[in-house]
Amino acid sequence: MKTKPLSVLYSVAEHYHYDASDFAERFDILWESQTHKTGRIKTFVDLLMGCECELKAHVTLSNVQEDAVETYKRLKRAGHNIDQLVEMAQFMEDRSHYNFLKNNLQGLSVFIRYSLDAYGTFFPFLDYDDAEINYSKTIGNNLWVLSIRDHLASMINASNNEFTGMVSNDIMAIIDNEIQIESFMKKIRN
Repeated sequence: MKTKPLSVLYSVAEHYHYDASDFAERFDILWESQTHKTGRIKTFVDLLMGCECELKAHVTLSNVQEDAVETYKRLKRAGHNIDQLVEMAQFMEDRSHYNFLKNNLQGLSVFIRYSLDAYGTFFPFLDYDDAEINYSKTIGNNLWVLSIRDHLASMINASNNEFTGMVSNDIMAIIDNEIQIESFMKKIRN
């Protein structure tokens, strides 16, 4: 059995990967139980956050040989911008999942999680045709939403193997890695 890599960036990627899995699982539990539009939008935001986190895991895995602080700062600058994260992600050679997310999530942001922002985006007061994003073609369309979920699942599955294996039995290497992670955390807080 393989030994899990010990590095700051693998640890960062692993955290993003598990966050993506948690958001996806929460989406799966809540999606079908939503009975009103804003609840459905909030649940979709979990899916959107899952996509963002897994893209960040893929960006990090694409840069494991780079400086950890600089890589993390690039991720932070990208923020919630799916387009930027897709461009940065190089983990999967087949970019179809990345491109699908980029093409389908344009204009959608985690900021729609608030009812007022959601209504302003999807349901303008006078004319729904003036909406920034068509609710019926996106979040109101179950097939569209579940296709996003399927692409996220494929991306999670693609990176799962990176986070499995035996933990090193080299206690000094483990301690050294923990010291590096602590130093990294101090640097990114400033």
